[in-house]
Amino acid sequence: MRKLLQRWGALALVLLLTTLGCLWYARQKSGLFIDEIYTYGLSNSHFAPYLTDVAGGDARDGVLTRQQLFDYLTVGEDERFDFASVVYNQTQDVHPPLYYWLLNAVCSLTPGVFSYRSGLLLDLVIYLVAVALVYALAWTLYEDRLAAAVAALLYGLSAAGLSTMLMIRMYVLMTALSVLLAYLAAKLMKQPKRLYYPMFCLTLFLGLMTQYYFVFYAFFLCAGYVLWRLWRREWKQALCFALWAFAGVGLLVLAFPACLDQLFAEKLVSGGNAVENLTAFGQYPERLYYFLRSTIHGMHAAVLVGWAALVAALLKFRQLKKEKNGASPATLAVTLPAFPTLVVVAVISPVVELRYVYNILPFFAVLAALPVALVLRLPETRRALLAAAVLVTLWQARAVVPDYLYLEYRDYNAAAEAHSAAPCLYLDDNYFAPLTEDLEQLLYFDEVFVTGDPASPALKTYLEGFDDAREAVVYIDVSAFWSSGFDAQETLAALLEQTDFTSARHLYTTGLSETYLLTKE
Repeated sequence: MRKLLQRWGALALVLLLTTLGCLWYARQKSGLFIDEIYTYGLSNSHFAPYLTDVAGGDARDGVLTRQQLFDYLTVGEDERFDFASVVYNQTQDVHPPLYYWLLNAVCSLTPGVFSYRSGLLLDLVIYLVAVALVYALAWTLYEDRLAAAVAALLYGLSAAGLSTMLMIRMYVLMTALSVLLAYLAAKLMKQPKRLYYPMFCLTLFLGLMTQYYFVFYAFFLCAGYVLWRLWRREWKQALCFALWAFAGVGLLVLAFPACLDQLFAEKLVSGGNAVENLTAFGQYPERLYYFLRSTIHGMHAAVLVGWAALVAALLKFRQLKKEKNGASPATLAVTLPAFPTLVVVAVISPVVELRYVYNILPFFAVLAALPVALVLRLPETRRALLAAAVLVTLWQARAVVPDYLYLEYRDYNAAAEAHSAAPCLYLDDNYFAPLTEDLEQLLYFDEVFVTGDPASPALKTYLEGFDDAREAVVYIDVSAFWSSGFDAQETLAALLEQTDFTSARHLYTTGLSETYLLTKE
């Protein structure tokens, strides 16, 4: 038992603390980001990737019922484990299907149920695997269990790591697979075995089947590995590795041929958009500053602990200079690719958000553990450093709130529920993005009438069925970038002119729409 605790006790404690942190914030999650709703819809909607598809492709001047909206998010009793539907939906989207398959499988266990718990449970399991892999990677590199535990804790309770888990999206799986890829590369460099080559190939394939942005870290990692082998004149190993890596890419094309159309499409998330951003040189400073600042903020404890350990190592340089320093080729090979990946993704990402580099953030925790591993060899500083690392990490987990909680959605839901008996109107010119963003609130209404024209005869006919209604809730699509871009005040004025309602009160604002309550005198 003692040997078991010595070997696995630190990892078990890290996983326990990480689980508690994840559950603490998961209980507070009060809303879904629009892409998270897409995740549920693309995973569970039966051959209908977008909300407008449940209305035959055109939702204008018609009604979307609560059941239709609910069906979009959930797996039907006769639709469980329908992976063909997932593949079809993803061919109409811009991402590969692996994470969507997994979420569909989890939701298929509770057909007809829409719950955050399905996605959060899946994410929690994957996230704990990612944290354990960070531990395994750091242990492989530094051969010190406590340094490995510090690396895992620095990532597991980081604001960026917790945000990765809280976002019901493919980034958590991409992160776990990125760390696994790095672990296999480190093992190949330190103690190569034939089995690692096909495992590396399979991991590369699964990563690309999760998110195309996986390719950037994988590319720099593979390039560094091959160059290292060539520098050592190990031609056969370099060629063997390269062939297995290319095989992983080839498997993607065979398993999901739609990837070629998606990569070369002219959409917001596509290869065409990436090229546009790459040539927009004026954006570089702002984008690079955002990603660098956000990375430091999200990995604050790793930055503090890493620098503190480095200073301590420099102060004890004479004692440590005879020690194995840990900066092995394997350490450099798996951590340094994170830096060019950060730069490239910052430049070409479709929108400026940190989630596109969530998969490389564990490597900054691993890198921070390098000076930690050195200082831990000094008995006089060992306990102090460990205590400081744990305290700083716990402080960050409590003080720096992760993203994707959407606490304000409690008020949005309360407002929708309070007026759920009133007719609900949605002013949108058949764009599914704003409808998707407001979907959770729209579920409070029996039905939603969608129109792109406030003077629509169909709208007037629809409202005649509610002659005794003293109020109505209206959503107005105001985003010119993502959707219709209506002017809220002009649209409200037109609505009041065309209907019996006499006044409007603003209820709340989301990213793509404004919500008002229309009333009669």
